[in-house]
Amino acid sequence: MYLFAHIMVGILIGLVLAVLVGDRRIVALTALGAVLPDLIDKPLGHIVLAGTLNYGRIYFHGLTVLFLVVLAGLLLYHYRQRIGLLAVAVGMASHQVLDGMWYNPVVWYWPFLGPIPGREYPDDYLWDAILRQLSQPSEWIFFVLIIGLFAVLYRRELKSFIGRPRSLPVLLAVVALFIVAAICAGLRFFA
Repeated sequence: MYLFAHIMVGILIGLVLAVLVGDRRIVALTALGAVLPDLIDKPLGHIVLAGTLNYGRIYFHGLTVLFLVVLAGLLLYHYRQRIGLLAVAVGMASHQVLDGMWYNPVVWYWPFLGPIPGREYPDDYLWDAILRQLSQPSEWIFFVLIIGLFAVLYRRELKSFIGRPRSLPVLLAVVALFIVAAICAGLRFFA
């Protein structure tokens, strides 16, 4: 599944949890959890471990790390009454479900079924996968929906941020990054 699709599902789950718990900060945390496995495993597997594993679904796509995050979240909730890490864990669980990790039991149950097998991918696989995702119209639709939902949910914080004198360079950098991503996606789409 694609990056912004994972984030969107995390937001939708977060909205339900926010209503149940009464804390809208949960939405951002479930969205983070929904994308966290790819943010950690893809660079780790395809860049750091490219010579051995070269696979983007490794540790954070497995139940072991999810269990550890849930356990830490339960401890944090028990001792500090903070639910944030549990919201991250819910997002991570949604990521694993959407990726259908049960079809890859060696990774999902790692380390209990043995080591994660290595894969053969081209050297430029990660960059090509990023460009492939950026060239999908559904990803751009999800991106716009995500920006809109966060602007509505966190409008007070956004107004406070925009009112700061140093916010203009940050906003310009975000717009520039958005333009570069659109150009890269367009070049790949029309190539």
